[in-house]
Amino acid sequence: MSDQDPMPAEILQPGDCVSYRLRRAARTAARFYDMALKPCGLRNTQFTLLASLRRFKEANIGDLSEALAIDGTTLTRNLNLLVKKGLVENFGMDDGRVRNLRLSELGNAMFEEALPLWQEAQHQVLVALEPEPWYVLRAQLGKIEVACNPER
Repeated sequence: MSDQDPMPAEILQPGDCVSYRLRRAARTAARFYDMALKPCGLRNTQFTLLASLRRFKEANIGDLSEALAIDGTTLTRNLNLLVKKGLVENFGMDDGRVRNLRLSELGNAMFEEALPLWQEAQHQVLVALEPEPWYVLRAQLGKIEVACNPER
C-alpha cells in the first residue's frame, strides 16, 4: 500500500476481503437462480452456457472460455453434460484440436423454456437492488475484473 492510496484500516482486514465478499454473493446468487431454473431442469451455469451459445450462434471452447472467464477444463466438463443431454452439439470438427459447438434444436427449445424463469429471477433481484445501484455495481465489477487481471 502506498502513501498515495490510503485505505481505511477496517477495509484492509481479512473479514472484508473483496474475493470473499464476491464469492459469498456469487454462491448466494447461484443458489437463487438454480432454484428459479429448477422447473426446467437446468442449473444457472447451464443456462449461462446455453445463453452464450445462443448469442454466439456457434463457438469453440476457446471463444467461450475467454468470453465467460472460465478455464477450459471446467468449461469442457460443463459442456459435455449439455452435449450428453442433447442440448449442445459438436459440428465441423475438421481439426481434432478445435471443438466447434452450437445449440441443438432441443437446446434452443430448452433455452426458450428457461428464459422466462431466468427473467423472473433477474427481475426479483433487480427489484430488491433497484436499477441505478445495479448499474453502479456492474461497473464496479468490471473494474474489479480489470484490477485483478494479471495481463492488464
